[in-house]
Amino acid sequence: MLLALHHFGLRSTLTAIVALTLALFMSAPRAEVNFSGYAKNYSIYQEKIDNEVFKFDDLFSTQTSTRLLLEGFDDKFIWQLHYEIGLETNSHRQALDDRLFNSNRQTYRLTDIERTLGPEDEKNRVVQNLDRINMQFNVANGDLTVGRQAIAFGAARAINPTDVFLPFDVTALNTEYRIGIDAIRYQKQIGQLSEIDIGIVLGEDGKTENSAAFLKYQTNVSGSDYQVTAIRFAEQNLLGFGIQSSIGDFGTWLEFAAVQGDVDYNRASIGTDYAISENVFFMVEYHYNGAGSEDTADYIVEQFTKPYQAGGVFLLGQDYLIPSLSWQKSALTTINLQMLLNLNDQSAFTSLSVDRSISENFYIGLSLYLFSGDDISQNNVGLPNLNSEYGTSPSQLFVNFGYYF
Repeated sequence: MLLALHHFGLRSTLTAIVALTLALFMSAPRAEVNFSGYAKNYSIYQEKIDNEVFKFDDLFSTQTSTRLLLEGFDDKFIWQLHYEIGLETNSHRQALDDRLFNSNRQTYRLTDIERTLGPEDEKNRVVQNLDRINMQFNVANGDLTVGRQAIAFGAARAINPTDVFLPFDVTALNTEYRIGIDAIRYQKQIGQLSEIDIGIVLGEDGKTENSAAFLKYQTNVSGSDYQVTAIRFAEQNLLGFGIQSSIGDFGTWLEFAAVQGDVDYNRASIGTDYAISENVFFMVEYHYNGAGSEDTADYIVEQFTKPYQAGGVFLLGQDYLIPSLSWQKSALTTINLQMLLNLNDQSAFTSLSVDRSISENFYIGLSLYLFSGDDISQNNVGLPNLNSEYGTSPSQLFVNFGYYF
């Protein structure tokens, strides 16, 4: 399917999508077809930036997006088509565009529609994302999924060392749907408690260096879940292991990944959670990022290496502590507090959010992002130095709401 889309080229992709959707609908007249979606808005205030490198006024920004979900169900197969379109508006040029220090990450998509519709300026742009287009067949006592789909790995709660395919950064606003990638995936149940998951991920132009392959086996032994994962990506080899279990009233997990190739590194996460009461839930996780550095002078350069461009790594340091506290204040209101502390440079990202359901289909939220640490500076030749991971980021306050239909 995706090979056919690639043949048509980017400009004809939407035409091919519509034709494919109509063909699926007409070929399965008895299939149940569901249409749903959501509309979300984030209204953001960002404090001004005034340091040796950047000087920007307060920023006011809105991000409005609509996601349309079309799904069909039949005795023989299931198909999905998800399309998202949004408007981003800023009071002035974005103060800290992440492209300043980051080149674009590998998308793990064979081909794609244009991300921006119409002319793009510094204050306003219309963005789109064809996030799902796949078919799932029940074959050989398993499920074969072909097309753009969500694929995630890992046993940890906050940072997953084995998760290389476009994981969300911890500062991302809208994380309801995992970013879709192009893949052929087969999942087979082995007994009641075990599963084997194998697949091929198709990167840009189908080139080997842009693509990947994976194999995961998971099982349950004496109440504990075990995972073993092998991934070949960007000419790197990953071997991972994960376990989720409990010790008394505490939930526990451990996840480890060893990567070898052009760049060798290890990553690991270990943590525990505990229900303090029926309404209060605590979690803490330690994460080791062997792809990062203890020296802030390496932060800018390392973001252009394979772990960051193709391996799902986004943290810059090596050692992190991630505590969080969740309070279900009422049936309609939830309060969440989380901190991500870089133990190497002592910078931190703290988020506080309050979400309330107004009705069955409508919710509203208020969130505060606080960043602390040493600010950016210039060296003797005028180049920037990131003296901490989070010290340069401005604090943000935003109101968000969502409506589901």
